[in-house]
Amino acid sequence: MRRLATTLGVLGASVALTFGLTPSASAATGTLMIDGVVFKNPTGCNRSAAPGNPTTLISNFTDSIAYVYSDPLCQTFVGIVMPLQAVGFKQAWSVRYY
Repeated sequence: MRRLATTLGVLGASVALTFGLTPSASAATGTLMIDGVVFKNPTGCNRSAAPGNPTTLISNFTDSIAYVYSDPLCQTFVGIVMPLQAVGFKQAWSVRYY
């Protein structure tokens, strides 16, 4: 009986590690626009085609929050754009979805 309990415990732990701790890598569903450039079902870090504009318009027509950054590698956070909103940012360069 003890051997069965140990086996079930190991099996349960492996299932929990396999399904419970892996991050999801799904894309946002919808359209992201950065100064008119369209990204369909964006995921990861999306860069502006014209960085350095005085004001960059981020339009988030997805089902996820868009995190806006002032550098091309999505490292210097400047703000968020909620789903179904458009916001202008000074010197925004990239947008990331998690």
